[in-house]
This record gives sequence, C-alpha cells and structure tokens, in this order.
Amino acid sequence: MLSSFSRGGGAKTAPSVYPRIPFHGLRAIQLLSSVIVGGIMSYFMYHLTHDHWPTPWTFIFLMASSLFSIAALTFTICLHCFVGLKPDLNIGINGFNALLWTLSWSLLTWYMSPTLKHTCDIENWREDVGIMVCRIYKALFTFAFLGMISTIAALFLDFYVRGQSNRRGIYKLHDLDSKASRPRPEATAGPFTDPSSTSYGSGGLAEPRESEAWDAPRMSMGPYGEEKNARSGDLGLEGLRRGGYGAPEEQHLYAEDTGYHGGHLEKP
Repeated sequence: MLSSFSRGGGAKTAPSVYPRIPFHGLRAIQLLSSVIVGGIMSYFMYHLTHDHWPTPWTFIFLMASSLFSIAALTFTICLHCFVGLKPDLNIGINGFNALLWTLSWSLLTWYMSPTLKHTCDIENWREDVGIMVCRIYKALFTFAFLGMISTIAALFLDFYVRGQSNRRGIYKLHDLDSKASRPRPEATAGPFTDPSSTSYGSGGLAEPRESEAWDAPRMSMGPYGEEKNARSGDLGLEGLRRGGYGAPEEQHLYAEDTGYHGGHLEKP
C-alpha cells in the first residue's frame, strides 16, 4: 500500500509516524481475516434464513466485527494516504474493534466447543455435508482468532507509536529549553560603528583624508558677484577674491589711448 499520494502536483502528506512493515502487515492480516469471516457468516446466515432458522447472536457479532473492520480499515487507509493518520484516532477505532473481535471469538468458542473438539471425518459426521460444515467452522474459528490477535496487536502498535511521538516531542521541548538557557553573545561594535576603532590607517576614522574629493567646498561663484562688484566699483583681483566675475584692470586702459594706429604710415 502507498503511504502517501501527491496532491495538486506538488503537495504531499506529512511523513507517517508508523513503521511501514508492522503497520501494513497487521492491516493486511486484519483485512484477510475480516473478509473470510464475513464471507462464512454470509453463507451461514443465508442458509439459516432460507430454512427459517433464527440467527445466533454469535453469528451476528462475528458479522458485525468483520464489517466494522473492513469499514475501519478503508477509512483509516484513506486518512493515512491523503491526510495523515493520528495514533489517538486509531487507538479509539482499534480499541472498539478489538472489543468486538474478543467478544465474538469468546462466544464462538463457547458455542462451538463440542464441534471444535471433534475431527472432521465420516465417523463423526456420517455425510459429506457435515464434514464440510465442520471444516468451515474450524476455518471460522481460526480466522476469527487471527482477526482478534491482529487487532489487539494493531492496538498495541498505536500505543507504541503515540508513546514515541510524545517522547520525541518532550525531547524537542527539552532542546528548546536548553538553547534558550544558553547565554547570548554580546553585540560588539564593528569597524564603522565604533568611534575608537583604528581600522582606517593608524589614526582611526578621524584621520584626515588626502583625496581631493574631500576638500572643503568653495564659495559660490554665481552671477550675482559681478553685479555687486560693478556697483561698488571694486573689480579685478579683489572682485575675484570676493567670488564675482571682475574684469581685469588692463581692460580699462583703452580710454587713455583712443588714437588709430593703422598698418601704414600717416601722411604729413
């Protein structure tokens, strides 16, 4: 039997907590016993009803045990494959099923004890039909006993799996507590968060940088500097020092010499 089926192309069930071989082996024995006991009971109950004989309570309990076992096995295998079977739920199902099988097998043993003690031969039954019925009764007794034993064993497996699950849970909680009780390491400042760190050169973060990208910003050389210097009459180098666009002093000497100096000699 498959332990899990994929759903939606990717989602799968949680891993089973049951050991695979004991779990499926006991379930196979339970199913086989239930099918055989149910088939024998159907055969006997049909002939008893056909001949207008009342059905014994032993047969009713055996029939109920086999039908309930088949229904319970079908239900739990669906849970095991698609959802995940919990031990607590299976304990309740197998507990009730074990009670039915025990009661049925006890009634069968008490009711059929004289038949079970004799051998199925012609001396005791005197005809072939009697010999067949004797063999069917013994097969019924055997598989009813097998169904009872396998169900009780499955019940013990449920208790074992639940105990293992609880023990693993206690171990996990113990590990979490031990981890929580451990002292946490103190946070330490890194090289870029500790002002006293000397990771940059030998002078730490306060060491001056020689890169030109860190020079002090210069004064603004906007267009308002020239206008201000023009109004005050302060142009030239002083204007440049103040941040404006001052004209050089040589440009103002053109007013002193307004003569024309051509490329040819002047006539007298």
